[in-house]
Amino acid sequence: MKSNHKSILLLLGLLILATATGLAALPLSTQKTSSAIGQQKNDDDQVPVIDFANADNPATKQKARKRRGSLRQPKAIDELPGGVEPLPLAGHQFARLPALPVAESNAIVLGKIIARNVILTDDKLGIYSEFSIQVTKVFKDDHGVPGVGASLEVSRAGGAIRFPSGKIQQYTISNQGYPKQGGLYVLFLKRDDEGDFSIVTGYDLSSPGVTPLDGEDPQVNLPFSIYRGMAKDSFLNELQDAVTKTTGGGD
Repeated sequence: MKSNHKSILLLLGLLILATATGLAALPLSTQKTSSAIGQQKNDDDQVPVIDFANADNPATKQKARKRRGSLRQPKAIDELPGGVEPLPLAGHQFARLPALPVAESNAIVLGKIIARNVILTDDKLGIYSEFSIQVTKVFKDDHGVPGVGASLEVSRAGGAIRFPSGKIQQYTISNQGYPKQGGLYVLFLKRDDEGDFSIVTGYDLSSPGVTPLDGEDPQVNLPFSIYRGMAKDSFLNELQDAVTKTTGGGD
């Protein structure tokens, strides 16, 4: 009996040791602590980010009164508890857009992104991103877009905020992308009553193959995907033809 009792105790000891060793060997990625979540990184090539402490900076305060075109929240934007993230809004605005929304745009330009900024409105309920684009070519212009070589400011709803804790909260629209710093883009623009341009959609021409700005996931069947991977020159020729057919001309 004593021998059996010792054997049972030995087996239990080995089982406990094996379990402890297995847990210690688990990858760190499975240990989702609130500290790890709070220190997450934001890919600055994707959603533009602003430090929350700089949201009231005098340099951005003048623009902060702009609310049209911002992504509005039901209550003032502030840091959420660990593990809680804002959900992207549904991107219904893409459903009825053609792949080349020439008629739906007041201006269509080709240019390089030279600056990206995030603006939090003065009531802290809205957030949007601004992009400065150095114009290389104007395909369509209904409302006096700056000429080639000039800088044009355009905006898009949403952005990201980095809080003092290190946590980054993204406020975005599903399947909506943001132009990357230094990237070359064709942007389709809509002008509001105040004269401000917002991005309808666009295409990244930084690489030999074209990449749609919106619907980054290839499994998302947005109309823009038909141009994914097309040669840059072929795309620009097709765009120019579409502008000519729609407006009867083009620059």
